[in-house]
Amino acid sequence: MKGSKVQGEGDYESARHYNDETRKFVDEQLKSGKEFKGSAAEASDKLTPEEKEALSHAKSGEQDERDAKLLTDLEKKQKRQQW
Repeated sequence: MKGSKVQGEGDYESARHYNDETRKFVDEQLKSGKEFKGSAAEASDKLTPEEKEALSHAKSGEQDERDAKLLTDLEKKQKRQQW
């Protein structure tokens, strides 16, 4: 897959791919007569055990700030070495 030129808040190519694959999945399910269970109205704000586990591995805001500072410091160091 060719990389998209728009990244960050809007990676259009990836969004288009996701939408196409989702549409394809839903069409296949409907054609096979499989029933969809649940609805957005029945959705819960409570996390499942799997979601809690995934969230426990997610970065906190402090980690993002630390990583950003580390990257900035490394870029400054690299510029000094080029001079």
